[in-house]
Amino acid sequence: MKPTPLLYIETPVFGFYFDQNPRNALRREAAVTLFEQIRLGIMLAATSPLTFDELRRAAEPLRSRLLPLAEGIRRLTADEQEVERLTRAYVNGGVIPEDYEEDATHVAYATLASADVLASFNLRHLANEWTERRIGAVNLQEGYLPLRIRTPEEVLRYGS
Repeated sequence: MKPTPLLYIETPVFGFYFDQNPRNALRREAAVTLFEQIRLGIMLAATSPLTFDELRRAAEPLRSRLLPLAEGIRRLTADEQEVERLTRAYVNGGVIPEDYEEDATHVAYATLASADVLASFNLRHLANEWTERRIGAVNLQEGYLPLRIRTPEEVLRYGS
């Protein structure tokens, strides 16, 4: 039996769980299915304190829905100095724009946790092949393993 991979769940995945916009129906369905698979133990998931901070910044009434959903996800701990150092490596290396430093921080937490996959709907700065390759290069240079970054649709388990 294969070990269950560790998924790092990035903030927008939580938001899409409750998104009622018809144009986001497929993303919502993927988020709902992902959280159901996590709840059933099919997937192992974790996130960072940054995610909880971002969710707490959401406006009500959404915040009151997001936080209980997040409580079912393991909260990672990491050496905050190493998180900051790795975050700066991604930004200074031109991998993630400085204006989106929190995205780099999510990557740092996922990397430090040795997550198998970072699950994100952020196609612009994270979930694309170009960014994944550049993050992998920085990780190798900094002594860490490359990190796979996928959308929730790409990590769902179908069948047995």
